[in-house]
Amino acid sequence: MKGIIINSDVDGILRYIGREDALPTTVQDIEDFPKEFEGTQVTDYFLNVAEQIVNFPSERYQSFLSKYHQKLENGMPIDYSNEACARAAHIVFEELGVDHNQIQIEGFRKVGINPWISFRMNDVHDRYLKTGFNVPDFFHEHPEYRRVPPNTAVRTGYFDHAYDFSHVQVREFAIGMMEESLERYDPYGIELDFQRDIYLFRPGMEYDGVEIMNGFVREIDTLVHRYEEKYGHEIKFAVRVAPDIQTNFDFGLDVMQWVRDGIVDMVIPAARWVSNDNDMPIKLWSNMLKPYGVTLAPCIEMWFAPYPAAKKIWPDITTFAAFAASAYAQGADKIYIYNYFRDNVHQHFDKTAPLSFEPDIGPNYLPVMWTVLNTLGDPDAVQKMNRRHIVTYKDVQPLWENNGGIGRQLPAVISGTGGFKLFVGDIPKGAELTLRLGVKDAEKALANPPLVCVNLTACEFIGSEQDDRFATSTVLCYSIPKEAHTNMLCPRVAVEEVTEFTWVEVYVKVTD
Repeated sequence: MKGIIINSDVDGILRYIGREDALPTTVQDIEDFPKEFEGTQVTDYFLNVAEQIVNFPSERYQSFLSKYHQKLENGMPIDYSNEACARAAHIVFEELGVDHNQIQIEGFRKVGINPWISFRMNDVHDRYLKTGFNVPDFFHEHPEYRRVPPNTAVRTGYFDHAYDFSHVQVREFAIGMMEESLERYDPYGIELDFQRDIYLFRPGMEYDGVEIMNGFVREIDTLVHRYEEKYGHEIKFAVRVAPDIQTNFDFGLDVMQWVRDGIVDMVIPAARWVSNDNDMPIKLWSNMLKPYGVTLAPCIEMWFAPYPAAKKIWPDITTFAAFAASAYAQGADKIYIYNYFRDNVHQHFDKTAPLSFEPDIGPNYLPVMWTVLNTLGDPDAVQKMNRRHIVTYKDVQPLWENNGGIGRQLPAVISGTGGFKLFVGDIPKGAELTLRLGVKDAEKALANPPLVCVNLTACEFIGSEQDDRFATSTVLCYSIPKEAHTNMLCPRVAVEEVTEFTWVEVYVKVTD
């Protein structure tokens, strides 16, 4: 057994408690919530307590509760009292008189799950707006601290509203949030979530920012040691970062330096949001981290897509299993789940029901999430499940790599011979593998199907399918011979006419 990590959003259970149609919430409801995960494969639960504002009452920082009472923002009248999280903060802290984070931290410990607190380092939600529930006055009052200040000659985009961490005031603002959180809570560990958001320095200053961030992380480490002395135990240190080493460095994050310095206990390579990265260099991460005893926990995010212009697809049990099987085969220690909201204190898993392996149903359906929480932590279990290994792309890249398609395999216009890469992990004896290639011009491709081999082994064309849930184009299907079954698959195609491919998938069928 390896185990599963869950990240709970900063609004967490508050999102549901404060809904106008929500049932009345009691302290017992909050206390019972961690028990939902008792007996599952979940080993660690990350409670995000701070992004731009904090989710607990604070004298120094704006919070969900202060937003409930706030009437003026950025010089404009506002009223957030009907916003779900603001109303929930009022209910929890002022009416019930409790702290939901503290209750959960204690509750998860009681059921044997490690409680962490997580900090979003540079979250940009709503910052393009004149006013926003998530946005602190600090942001409005200091446009000079933005990655691309509003007086620039270039029109600002979404991530340009992120903070520029070259300013000491920005770093102090972030560390202050952590200090207040650690003063209030006694966690098993802390997480620095750099994937919300990794745009940390103004364009062209990223390499100069590497030493700034190294010093910043050392400051946080010093802070953590102070609270280890207060609470009398080690506090683990995790970082959620971009999928590969070079991308992190190109944004100013020298992750391996933090590892060599003995600061980091867990590395979580992760896509940002738009597409899960099914081609993260997990084996390389594993090889680099193993000598230092650092836990590797690749992250599965909310959507996946084969390329930026393609439609986003909601994962199901077959794509969850594929991600986990591939990650474990490359050396992952745990699977980290981000942006899957199982936070409603009024909904409960049916723990007596059989696991649900229905394809095409997302994890927002409770039986499927229950299945996820009882399978994804087990390498043997996911290896024996039907799974869809789909070519996706890297959804966060430095500015200079974001123009020409670096970090993506699709769409691919092939003239002559081309190829693709999928790491599928261990393949059970007797499994059947099908390669599915989506093509833009189906009529032309069906008239003269491409010649295909996998790992230099010829594949048989077995027909075509239309699967609107996944590939919106017609897919050509090929049977992959057993002699080609390995962890790494390299489909190669040979075409007589120029062909555009829009989808590449290997389906591993283990059971009927």
